[in-house]
Amino acid sequence: MNNLDDYNELLLQLYELAITASPQTFQTATLKLVEQIVGFDRAWWGIMAPSGGGFDLCSSHRYELPDEFETQWEAIKSDDSLARDAHWKPRTTINFDEKGLRSTPGLAELNEGHDLRHALCTSIYLRDRKSFLFISLFRSGSRAKAFGVEDVKMKQLMTPHLYAAWRANLLADLQRKEPGGKFSNKAAAFVDRRGMIVCANSSFATMLSEKWPSWGGRRLPATLFEALRLEPTSSHTQTHDLRVGWRQEGGLICLEVGRSSPIDKLTPREREIAEYFAQAQSYKEIAIRTSLSPLTVRHHLRTIYSKLEIEDKAQLVRLIDKFQDGISVSANSYVAPATNSSGTDFLGLM
Repeated sequence: MNNLDDYNELLLQLYELAITASPQTFQTATLKLVEQIVGFDRAWWGIMAPSGGGFDLCSSHRYELPDEFETQWEAIKSDDSLARDAHWKPRTTINFDEKGLRSTPGLAELNEGHDLRHALCTSIYLRDRKSFLFISLFRSGSRAKAFGVEDVKMKQLMTPHLYAAWRANLLADLQRKEPGGKFSNKAAAFVDRRGMIVCANSSFATMLSEKWPSWGGRRLPATLFEALRLEPTSSHTQTHDLRVGWRQEGGLICLEVGRSSPIDKLTPREREIAEYFAQAQSYKEIAIRTSLSPLTVRHHLRTIYSKLEIEDKAQLVRLIDKFQDGISVSANSYVAPATNSSGTDFLGLM
């Protein structure tokens, strides 16, 4: 099979991955496909933005590179002439030989420490025309063969497709998170380390605009962005504002935002009992499931009715059904405070 056949097969598999893989696995699976055509043993895929004469790392996915590689890069980033070359020559695959990878003291320290001998790097500007996606492929070890003309050509052809498939993968995941039905109580977005919104589903802007009317729409509001750095203290907290869960996915932060609901008044134990009772389980059945006595279950239900200001089981079922699309209890959570802070001083990505 020749390179063109391999390339066409890669594209078919790539776009299938875009709609089937999770963002957590997409980049690694994609790089394994690319490795079959352009041989390499390590890679770095992320987002950078110019800052103070150097670059800030906004997103990072390392392939067969240790955690300390990123830490060490942060220490020498002002010396990274490779990043500058990639930034000034978007959509151009640059072939760095061993000399190029050691062209500055900082790069020499970094690349010698990880025995990186050859690199192919291609960048694509994102929509703000400042940040850029980069995909770097490395060959390491004293016996590593230099990348050839054909390798450069294939990487050049593939990179726009890698970028498009990456975007499609994030959007497909957000679409899966989009709630259906009459009640749209949850929205989701992917943001980078600066709080820039890479992509979001259709409900996200609506929810944030309700909370922050003067929000600029490109970067997370300041109070929400700062909250991502906090340790979670509760999965469910009573509030009349927004409820946000977050986790790391594919080098980005995935946010799930939900409108607060009356259910948030309940403790985790009360919510558990309320959901069981709404499923038509008896006091005895709930008691067995929760390792409580039927009398204690009955006491919890009286408290639940009082907190939710309802009088019967039918009302409880309606509330549970209406707000069942709330933020997952497995995600870290943050309850947005009552504030009109807009965060419009931030620059945006979209």
